[in-house]
Amino acid sequence: MDGSAAPGGGAEPLVAFAGGGPSTALAAIALLRATTWLRLEYRVVVLDDAGRCGRGSDLHTSDRLPVPARLLSAFPDRPAHLLEWARLSGVRCTPATFLPRRVYGDYLEDTLTATAAWAAPFASLEVRPARVAGARAEAGRVRVETGGPAPVAAWALVVATGDPRVRTPPVATGDDPSEGLATCPRGALLGPRGRAERRLFAVGPVRRGAREAPVPHTRDQAERLAGLICDTVLRSRAADR
Repeated sequence: MDGSAAPGGGAEPLVAFAGGGPSTALAAIALLRATTWLRLEYRVVVLDDAGRCGRGSDLHTSDRLPVPARLLSAFPDRPAHLLEWARLSGVRCTPATFLPRRVYGDYLEDTLTATAAWAAPFASLEVRPARVAGARAEAGRVRVETGGPAPVAAWALVVATGDPRVRTPPVATGDDPSEGLATCPRGALLGPRGRAERRLFAVGPVRRGAREAPVPHTRDQAERLAGLICDTVLRSRAADR
């Protein structure tokens, strides 16, 4: 299997993301910020069709976001972070500006890159050009199928593939994939009996009931999810070493 060693081995755990859109960027930023002060060693691998993170299918255009800039910071504890980035990047922006989607994509890409550099050497980020076709939890890990010669072995998988009506999620919870993935409030997928999975998660519009959620709501999802992965996957693994 491609990826980290099986649980119990010596390699750092791998947290994989299916999809490289804004939901993944926000969740990866939140995870890196939540775990680095604990000096947890792990890798984030983003599996995206185009090998990019922060763009998704709709952050390439000049269409304007429906939310003003003052609400779009990737850092909930630094609400002016986007405005600071805009000033340093030469982008005209006030708290009331409705930014073009492509500009917000630039912001997310730059912020994720900077956060990953800050998190080194404990955590690392890799973006691979690959599409997740399916995944299943087995024997304390997740087998992630990408159509390559070997599946990726991950300690956790976060599904962030966007609107389920546009792209069917690579895993399923429930009878109708177009309705999105059922999750607990913190983002763990719910199994057939309504029990939260320990290694399968979702964030953003792919979650059931969140298709039309604005960016601030997705950022709040990302913060809760980061805490959950930190507690149930990364810290528990560190305690077992």
